[in-house]
Amino acid sequence: MRTKRVLKKKVKIGLIIFVSAIVVLVIGIKSIKYHNSDIYKLKKLGYDKSTSNEIIKLEKSKLVLENKYNSKILDILNSKYFLEKNLSKYIDYYEKNTSTSIDDIIALVNVHRDNEYYTLDLKADTSLGYSMLVNKYYSLDKNYVPDNLYKVSQWYGYGSNQLIEEIYDAFIEMADDAEEEDLKLVINEAYRSYEDQKEIYDEVGAKTAAKPGHSEHNASLAVDITTDVEDDFDTTDEYKWLIKNSYKYGFILRYPKGKENITGYDYEPWHFRYLGKDLAKEVFKSGLTFDEYYAYYIEK
Repeated sequence: MRTKRVLKKKVKIGLIIFVSAIVVLVIGIKSIKYHNSDIYKLKKLGYDKSTSNEIIKLEKSKLVLENKYNSKILDILNSKYFLEKNLSKYIDYYEKNTSTSIDDIIALVNVHRDNEYYTLDLKADTSLGYSMLVNKYYSLDKNYVPDNLYKVSQWYGYGSNQLIEEIYDAFIEMADDAEEEDLKLVINEAYRSYEDQKEIYDEVGAKTAAKPGHSEHNASLAVDITTDVEDDFDTTDEYKWLIKNSYKYGFILRYPKGKENITGYDYEPWHFRYLGKDLAKEVFKSGLTFDEYYAYYIEK
C-alpha cells in the first residue's frame, strides 16, 4: 500500500513538473515572440502603444524601425505626398526645423530643398521629353541641343527667338485664341543655348538667372511671355487669361508666387513651361508646382 502511495506521489510530482515545464515553455515562447514583435521593437524605439499600433496598421513598421524616433511620425506617414524613400530625410529636416509644418517639410524634402542649390549634380532625364525636369538640381549636358528648333516669327515674338516646333505651334494656337478676346501674347524669350545662358548668368548672377544647363530655356521648354501693355505683366488681362487657360494649350505658370522656396526661383509671372496638354492639365488640377508633381508622380 505504501509503495502505491509513493508511486502515486511520484506520478503527481512528475505531472506537476511536466505541466510547469509546459507553462514555462509557453511563457518563454510568448516572451520570445513578443520581444521579436514589431510592437515591442517600436515601443523600445520610443513609440507608445497607440502610436505603435497605428504604425503597424499602416504597414510601415519595418520602414519606421530602420529610422530614428520621431514624435511626428504619424503626421509624416499620413501626409498626402509622403515618399517612403525620404523618411530619414524628413526626420532629419524636422529635427533642424521644428517650427516648419510636416506638409511643408514633405514638399521641401521631396524636391531636394534639404540640399543647397547646384550641389547634387542630378542629370535631367531627357528621355522623358516634355516631362523632363530641369532646375537648380537637375541639369542638361552642356552639349544638349533640342531637336526641331523653329524660328519664331516677328508676329509672335520679339528678337530672333527659336522654339521647338511643336511648342511653337501650341503657343500660336494659344496666342490666336487670346487675340480673339483682344489680348496680345508675345514671346519675349524662348530657347537659349548653353553659351547664352552662361553669358546671362555671368552678367546678372545667381539671384536672377540659373547656371548654364540648369535653365528650362536651355531645353526650349519655356517661354517668357509679354504683351503690348506696359504695366507689370501680372496686372494685365493677358496674364489673368493665361492663368485660367494656358494649361488647355499645354503650358503652366512655372514659378508661382509663394512657392519660391520650392521652385528655387522668384515669382516670375511671365515664365510659362510647356508640358503637353494632358500633363499640363494634371499639374494644373493638382495645384502643385512642377517640381513637386515631378517628385511624386513622375520620378516616383
